[in-house]
Amino acid sequence: MSEDRIDQTRRLYATVAHTYAEVLPDTRYEAPLELGMVDHFIAQLPDSELPVLDAGCGTGRMLHYLSTRGVSPVVGIDLSPEMIAHARTGHPGVALETGDLRALPYPDASIRAVLCWYAIIHSDTADVVAIVDEVGRVLMPGGTVLFGFQAGTGERVVEEAYGHDVTLHGVLHETPEIAHWLNEAGFDVTAIADRGPVGFERNSQGFVLARRR
Repeated sequence: MSEDRIDQTRRLYATVAHTYAEVLPDTRYEAPLELGMVDHFIAQLPDSELPVLDAGCGTGRMLHYLSTRGVSPVVGIDLSPEMIAHARTGHPGVALETGDLRALPYPDASIRAVLCWYAIIHSDTADVVAIVDEVGRVLMPGGTVLFGFQAGTGERVVEEAYGHDVTLHGVLHETPEIAHWLNEAGFDVTAIADRGPVGFERNSQGFVLARRR
């Protein structure tokens, strides 16, 4: 992600963070397939006392879901300071940081699993490859990662995102591509799912679960 795109993304979420937290407080808009993938991810967690990372945690709605499923300890990181501020309000006991997913502030093999839930929607191919490599660095051997993302090719543009005078620029990815990059980075892909758009959605959704060799 170029510095201009990073700045643009930070400005977007600085503007919409409060509305985002109100509109998406939890997993009420996730379809059963999505929650099934997250539950499968949880069921595959390796036996370890290392933390589970919510990479791109936003305002913390998936941190809440993980906690209700008994996942502990959890940590989170997001590019937006304003989104992290909301997450800290709702999850005061969780270690949360502002940072770039391409340069995670965690030592090698210090994380047992990574949930990257719609956190690559602003990332182009080169950035996703860098994120996959970085996830592989911080994961323990046998650690798992689940990617959820808007599926397809090209980009999507949303004017007046979340009711504000800002434009959301998204990047679409296909599940075979994500699976390929994970395989190249030393992962074994264990589950792939795609579903078409429902309701107000414009795009398909994709999910890839993998385990670090």
